Amino acid sequence: MNIDEFDWDSVRVFLAVAEHQSLSRAAETLALSQPTVGRHVARLEDQLDVQLFDRRQTGYELTGAGRRLVKVARSMARGAADFGRAVDLEKADSPEQVCRITLGEWGQHFLTLRATEITRGLDNIRIEFFADDAFWDLSRNSADIAIGNRPPKHPHLIAQKLGNVSFHVYAAPAYLETHPDAKNPACWQNQVWAGYCGSRARLKSSQLLNELLKGKPCRYAVNSSLALFNILKAGDAMGILPDWVAEAEGLKRLTDAPLAVNEAWMSFHERLRLHPGLVAVKDRIVGLYRQRYETAQAQARPKVSPV
Repeated sequence: MNIDEFDWDSVRVFLAVAEHQSLSRAAETLALSQPTVGRHVARLEDQLDVQLFDRRQTGYELTGAGRRLVKVARSMARGAADFGRAVDLEKADSPEQVCRITLGEWGQHFLTLRATEITRGLDNIRIEFFADDAFWDLSRNSADIAIGNRPPKHPHLIAQKLGNVSFHVYAAPAYLETHPDAKNPACWQNQVWAGYCGSRARLKSSQLLNELLKGKPCRYAVNSSLALFNILKAGDAMGILPDWVAEAEGLKRLTDAPLAVNEAWMSFHERLRLHPGLVAVKDRIVGLYRQRYETAQAQARPKVSPV
């Protein structure tokens, strides 16, 4: 094999397909089209003259050669991440710093409304928000900060718990006016519901709604969290939302106990500590989330009447 003609980008695609065993899921993770991912895999197999995957109806399964080579590819990815971190360390004193943050769509909506609060007094900081419900591997240097529902496992990453997120059934006052029986769980099968479709169907709230409706399809299905919120806010349907979003937006909670509770975590690189400006960004974001989560939990607690 001619190393000068080697397509290093295809290794990244190879790792994503090996991890997800699917061209479509790998394409979502890499923000590429499915045909592009397929071409990368085919090109790499041609360059190596090795079949890396068995194409099955259930997905892409690594061949014996693929399993052996994926270990080397992961080592290459770690090396690339180490190189990226080394470059960042060399630029620790640079007058302009970029902070890349990956988080869910709800998180992007929440933080971008508070962008000035996050960057006040930090004129040399540029923030890039990446809304992605898939968990980014910070160990590959894809972002500086990740906010999600699990702590990292990589030794170079640090985790901070932000709080707990409860999922409840919510509806707008306008919907409850036209559907007075909506507060009765026994009538929920006959209500108008909004939920997720497409790749968002794997989200926790979508799974909970499917269980609640026993597989019955909801009237409205969207692949955007903000679109789901708009339908509920307009009073057109009921839905399941995280408490820290719904409690602050005037929606009415219709469940006493949460349908599920998730932990919320922030993870970040050790190298962040070398950049006072990025540390300030991180600390401000932690404060914003913790305050919102604590407020949502307090609003969800049963009210105790004075004796």
